[in-house]
Order: sequence, then structure tokens, then C-alpha cells
Amino acid sequence: MKTLLEIVLKPFIGGLLVVGFALVAEAVQPKRLAGIFAAAPSVALAGLILTVVFKGDLDAATAARGMVAGALAFTAYCLVEVPALGRFGAMRGSAAALVVWFATAAAIAFAVAA
Repeated sequence: MKTLLEIVLKPFIGGLLVVGFALVAEAVQPKRLAGIFAAAPSVALAGLILTVVFKGDLDAATAARGMVAGALAFTAYCLVEVPALGRFGAMRGSAAALVVWFATAAAIAFAVAA
């Protein structure tokens, strides 16, 4: 029953937070900062809230570390993707950036686990 409640609450709370963050994004000036308040942070926040409620602080801390590692790896991907697209084209540039993403994520996971 607890798992069913979690499954039902996660999209509901996530949706409420998406709407809230969208309202903040509309009010932010300059508009280029509005992406900070996109759906991903609100869904992550909803997931963390429900993880704390249903599974406890330790599981939420583990999930938060994973989110930070993923964000850092995605940042590395973005930094490589733009020049790689211009140099190698869409397919090879994206593949090269994905390799960087996987390598960065693996390095961070290894560093955090140690």
C-alpha cells in the first residue's frame, strides 16, 4: 500500500512543483535564466521529498548525490557537444559527447563510492 501511495503521489506532487516553477520562470528577468526553473528541478525535488517521506534521509541523500553526479556529467556533455557538432557533424559529435558523459559519470560515481 505504501508503494502504491508513493506511485500515485509522485506525479501529483511533481506536477504541482512543475506548475510552481513555471510561474517563477515567467517572472524571472532576464528570460535566459528561466531554464533554471524548468521541469527537471521540480521533478527532482518531488522525488526527493517523497524519498524522504517513504524511505528516509539516507536514501534521499544517495539520490541527491546521484542527481548532482548526473548534472555534472551533463555539464561536461554540453561543454563538449557544441564544438563536437561543428567539427564532426550531428551523429559523430553526439556520440563523442555521450562518451564524455559516460566517462564523467563513471569517474564521479567511482570517486563518490570510494
